[in-house]
Amino acid sequence: MNAFHGVDLPPELRSLYETVGRFVHDEISPAEAGLDPTARALPDEVLVPLQEKARRSGFWCMDAPAELGGGGLSTFEMTLVWEQASRHRFAFPVPGGGVFGYSPPVPLYRGSRDQIDRFVRPTIERGLKTFTAISEPSGGSDPARAMRTTATRRGDRYVLNGRKMWSTNADEASFGVIYARTDPARGRKGISAFVVESGTPGMQVSPVPVMRNHWTTEIALDGCEIPVENRIGAEGEGFALAERWMVRGRLMLAAQALGVAAEAIAMAVAWAKERETFGALLATRQGIQFPLADSLVELNAARLLTWQAARKDDAGQDARLDASMAKLYSSEMGFRVVDRAIQILGGMGLSKELNLEHWFRDLRTMRVVEGGSEIQRFLIARDMLGSAAMGRPAADGRGPAAGGSNP
Repeated sequence: MNAFHGVDLPPELRSLYETVGRFVHDEISPAEAGLDPTARALPDEVLVPLQEKARRSGFWCMDAPAELGGGGLSTFEMTLVWEQASRHRFAFPVPGGGVFGYSPPVPLYRGSRDQIDRFVRPTIERGLKTFTAISEPSGGSDPARAMRTTATRRGDRYVLNGRKMWSTNADEASFGVIYARTDPARGRKGISAFVVESGTPGMQVSPVPVMRNHWTTEIALDGCEIPVENRIGAEGEGFALAERWMVRGRLMLAAQALGVAAEAIAMAVAWAKERETFGALLATRQGIQFPLADSLVELNAARLLTWQAARKDDAGQDARLDASMAKLYSSEMGFRVVDRAIQILGGMGLSKELNLEHWFRDLRTMRVVEGGSEIQRFLIARDMLGSAAMGRPAADGRGPAAGGSNP
C-alpha cells in the first residue's frame, strides 16, 4: 500500500520515515510479541536494550534541540517519526513506548540556564521520565478558569497547594512541570509554571486507573515547597508557555492516530486477502471492500491535515487552529478505522492476541485527552464565528464579528 498516494517527500524525509518504520517493525514489535497484553507498558528488561539500540541508530530524543543532545528535528519531521513510531502495541502515551527516549516538557526549553543544566540535559542524557500537570478535578478543558491550585511566594520559596488529575507518568517520573495560580485575580495571566521534583515533601502521587492499559495519576499538593529558581519564566507566563507546548502535543497525538490507523488497515487488508467465508475470500465482498476504502481515504485526509499544521508551525506561523483540526479529525479517524478493522476480523479482532482491542481503548482515550473533541470543535467554531460564538454581539452591533481569535 502506497503510504502517501501521490504526495512526494524529499528523499531524506522519505528515508527518515522508512528507517524509523523498519526499526519499529524489526526491533520493537518482535520484542512486544511475548509480553503480557494487559501490561501497562514495556518492562525495563525489554525497554532498556531497545533504548540502547535507538541511541546507536541516532533515534534518541529526536524532537529535542540538537545543542542539548537531541535530534533537533522540525515539527514536520517529527510528525513523520511519530507516525511510524506508533505502529506497535505499546505506542501510547509516548510513540515508541519510550524506546526513543523521553524529551523534556517543551516549556523548559525556555527556562533559565540553570534549569536547562539541572533538568533538560539530564532528561535527554539519562532518559528520565517527566510529567505535565495542568488538569484538575474542577475541570481540564478550561484551565484558565477551572484551575484552583495555588503557588504562594514566601521569601525564596513557593508553597503549592491543590490537586492535579490525569497526569501521565507522575508516579514514575523524576520531575514534572506543574501549573498553578500565582495571582487569582488575573485569570490566565495569573498562572505560572514550576518544576517540581518527585519526592518533594508535600507532594503525593496516586494512580488513577482508566480504560487504557497505561493508567494516569492524581497529584495532591499540601504545603509543597519549592525554590523560586524552579519557576519557569516570569510569574504569569505559565499559560503562554503551555500554549507553546499544545501545538506539538496535539500534533503528536494526531500522528499517533495516523500510525495506528495505517497498521490497522494493513492488518485488515491482509486478513481480507486470506480469509474465506462461504467459498470466497473476504476481499471479494463489498461489505469488506467499502469500509477498507473509507479507511484509506480518511487516513490520507488526516495525514494531510496533520502535515499542513506541522509545516505551518515550522514556518513560524500560528498553527494552533490547524493543530486543533488535525487532532480532532485524526483521533476520531483512528477510532473509526480500528473499529472497522475489528469488525472485519470478527472474533480475532476482539482477541488480546492482536493489537486492535488495545488500540481501540487507547484511541477512545485520545478523543478526551489534550482537549476533547468537543473542545476542538469549539475552538474551530470560535475562530470562524468570532465574538458571536461567545454569545457577544459584533463590535458594530450588526452581526457576527468579521474574524475570531485563534485558540
